[in-house]
Amino acid sequence: MNPREAAQEAALKLAAAGVPEARFEAEVLVRHVSSLSRAQFFAARGEMERPAELDAAVARRAAREPGAYITGTREFYGLPFHVGPGVLVPRPETELLVDLGIEAARNIQEPVIVDVGTGSGCIAVALAATLGRPGATVVATDLSAAALAIARRNRDMIGAPVHFVRASLAGAMARADVILANLPYIPSGEIDALEPEVSRWEPRVALDGGADGLGLIRRLIADCSTRLRPRLLALEVGFGQADAVAALAREAGATVDLARDLAGIDRVVCARWE
Repeated sequence: MNPREAAQEAALKLAAAGVPEARFEAEVLVRHVSSLSRAQFFAARGEMERPAELDAAVARRAAREPGAYITGTREFYGLPFHVGPGVLVPRPETELLVDLGIEAARNIQEPVIVDVGTGSGCIAVALAATLGRPGATVVATDLSAAALAIARRNRDMIGAPVHFVRASLAGAMARADVILANLPYIPSGEIDALEPEVSRWEPRVALDGGADGLGLIRRLIADCSTRLRPRLLALEVGFGQADAVAALAREAGATVDLARDLAGIDRVVCARWE
């Protein structure tokens, strides 16, 4: 069978396993296994290459392993990022943090920008690759050695000037003008009810925000209030959490505004200290 026919057959298997957007997911797997562009996929008429590899990939996706872990890549901010077990799969809504960081940094002389809990490094690397400020310093922190290894691979692949530090939150920083953070914010008791791609496969340490989801966020706000006092702390939050996090930041002496994602959800809490 040709690649399109193989994708149709794979889509049936994925749909039966409950995989959302099964037709698109099947196409992605066929293209990945065969190293085909989208145009090549639709033009191909010959036999499907490496059918055994496709069967293995479809079986993994049917087990609800994230497609990005199978292909090993995910696009973020228009750039290709390596991902795999040990880091969250980058989400489109997180691109808002990069936009906010770039906007804030352009108004600061020689800014120090910190991506806290960097994971795959997508925020820091995308920002550093796009900012175009020779005087800027971009630092990314994470406690996970496995995550930092992936983040360094992405930095080197894209060629972005980012410094990585193994540390808890922003504790290793003596100064930070702009802090961006997509910290774990899912309440512990809600993780197992999430879609299998998340609950079974993505690292729990990158998801679990404690009893109410705000444990690490509280710690970072407190550090910013008492020590770092950045010009901007931009915190990605979950659906319905923005008001609670904004209240925490106001109690810590910050002025606060909210930024909405493309779905109109209050996605990022922006806190500023004078």
